[in-house]
Amino acid sequence: MKSTKAVATTYLATLLASGSCFSASISYPDRFQHEGKLNAYLRSAYINTRISNDLIEDNFGGFSTGSELGGLGVGAILDYNSNYWGGVVGFDASLYGVAMIDSEQDSRDLFDNDDGSNGGFAKIGQSYLKLRHVGEGWNADSQIGRGRFDAGTLVSNDTRLVPGSYQGARAHFNLTDMGIGPLPGTMAFEAAYIDRSSPRDRQAFGKLISQSGEEISNVYTYGVNYDLKAVELSYARGVSKDFNENTRYGLTLQAPIGETAGVILDTQYYRFQKAGRLWEQDWSVGDAAYDKEATWLNVNLGLLLDKLRLGVSFSETKAELSNGNLGYAYFDHADNVDGRMDAWTRSGNDFNNHGERTWQVGAEYDLSGISLLGASLDGFKVMALYKQGNFDAVNPFSGQKTDVWERQNEYRVYYRFDEKEYAGLSVGLIYIDYRIDQDFVALVSAQPNNVVNGSEARVYLDYAF
Repeated sequence: MKSTKAVATTYLATLLASGSCFSASISYPDRFQHEGKLNAYLRSAYINTRISNDLIEDNFGGFSTGSELGGLGVGAILDYNSNYWGGVVGFDASLYGVAMIDSEQDSRDLFDNDDGSNGGFAKIGQSYLKLRHVGEGWNADSQIGRGRFDAGTLVSNDTRLVPGSYQGARAHFNLTDMGIGPLPGTMAFEAAYIDRSSPRDRQAFGKLISQSGEEISNVYTYGVNYDLKAVELSYARGVSKDFNENTRYGLTLQAPIGETAGVILDTQYYRFQKAGRLWEQDWSVGDAAYDKEATWLNVNLGLLLDKLRLGVSFSETKAELSNGNLGYAYFDHADNVDGRMDAWTRSGNDFNNHGERTWQVGAEYDLSGISLLGASLDGFKVMALYKQGNFDAVNPFSGQKTDVWERQNEYRVYYRFDEKEYAGLSVGLIYIDYRIDQDFVALVSAQPNNVVNGSEARVYLDYAF
């Protein structure tokens, strides 16, 4: 039986954290993979985004994509996960399929058949050789080929109909007996190398490219994580050849309070740097996010009280850009490569503009045990987030530095069916409303799509067979 401390720290591991908690997906295919079986996973997603900017609409004829974006579609994942022959070697493969039901001019990355038009597609999303070995106090595993490779500063994005994937290799090495005194501890090392990418909305595996379309030959990344349950230290570094270098430092402190409560203090510091001629090319044509380097500090305090989770977050960004645009902290390794960003304040719009300070408060409540009009709400969770940021930007019409405020409200409802006949089925609804008080920011920002007023509704329906 788990101790009180073990139970509390298990809950704390998901305490209003980033990544999987704040990303838009409701479930993840990997949690349904079973060794030696064929696994099927379906997702239906609807995204409707409405944007507005009086300055652009009155003076420039509106947005080229129109003011309504999004689409409705169905995605399917068929995963084959082999056994490990001899306990060491195996082979996995996945078929991805996406069918369009409806789409606006910009489908919000639900569909793209590589020529810029919206449409369905099918592809071999994964095809890799896997290796594993378990020893006394340690274990190691690796993948070579095409797959969902997460390591260091690299992630496989899974927030639309099917996840993205990469071509390359990934390896993990874990030391399981690294405790100190009464604290159990593990130390994990990870590394990955990729040279091709197939984003979540694309059919083909293509070359890595910079924001301006220049070819990047490869990305390599590595990291180490030391977890003592009460204290966790992490370090990760990634290098996109001749483009950028990203580094992440993390410190997490957590402790139980009684049997069903706990507290967590999570601090993350990111440093992003240019790494050569490809970044300089992006800068020269106006596509770079910063001149030489950028930083992003994120400090978070979370509290678990039985079924209630509360979180307060603060972040500060520095990303100076001297080509006339407003810089931001760019955390990806290419235009078609997704970088790992676990900042709690990364939800919806990233609030990572140069000089920006951001505050966020969030709450999630598990409605299990509550009834509404006689109907049980077991399996329902609700979440609300409020975020606001402040930074300075130069108004191109007046030439004056202007104080800018942006804010975002976000509401989520999740439901996972526990009934035997519906096991594996889950549904999620998300509504986001974003406002910025200065319309001119969209004209000077290096990420103009992230600084226009708008609202977004999302509905996800997932089923794992």
